[in-house]
Amino acid sequence: MIILYSSHAEVIQSWQSAFKSEEIHICHHEKALLSLLDTVHTEVVLLLEERHYDDDGIEGFLDLLQTEYPNVKTMIFSQKPNFTQGSLFLKLGIKAYGNTHMAPIHLKEALQVVKNGDIWLYPDFIQTMIQTLSSQKTSLHVRHDLLERLSHKEREVALLIKEGLSNKEIAAREGTTERTVKAHLSSIYEKIGVKDRLALALLL
Repeated sequence: MIILYSSHAEVIQSWQSAFKSEEIHICHHEKALLSLLDTVHTEVVLLLEERHYDDDGIEGFLDLLQTEYPNVKTMIFSQKPNFTQGSLFLKLGIKAYGNTHMAPIHLKEALQVVKNGDIWLYPDFIQTMIQTLSSQKTSLHVRHDLLERLSHKEREVALLIKEGLSNKEIAAREGTTERTVKAHLSSIYEKIGVKDRLALALLL
């Protein structure tokens, strides 16, 4: 079951258009949402618009969901998503974080990721997270055993991912195309046994 929780009709309409084949319930207010959750005992994916609450209110609400409704996987969307806010929400148990008005194709992708038990984050968030983690590392040690599995060009790409560069930035640095970078990444993920660039950066 998918629950859409927003008080703005245009947001609900946008989200609905992305999930036409899903079982959808719509809630405009917290009281109605909690009443619905009290009756549901199967897994629920909740799409929540962040502007319902101020900072303190959203923290309290997410804590309530995590404590009282463990069957709910919460996806939060913001008008202006940012790394600081997203990091806080992750600590409070959310499963996805992105822009309220992102395209239906990306909403579908995010939903599928969450349904599969993983966490979905918008690309800029992942880039910032990698850069932040990279800057926090005091050691320059790199997992040479992992890099040895890669070709010379793949090693270069992997190390640029570790630095937090985007595909576009890597392509410019390497003098190649984004398509080639994506091909290198697919090969890197397969050889090292990771699913995405964040997992790769953390492993290195």
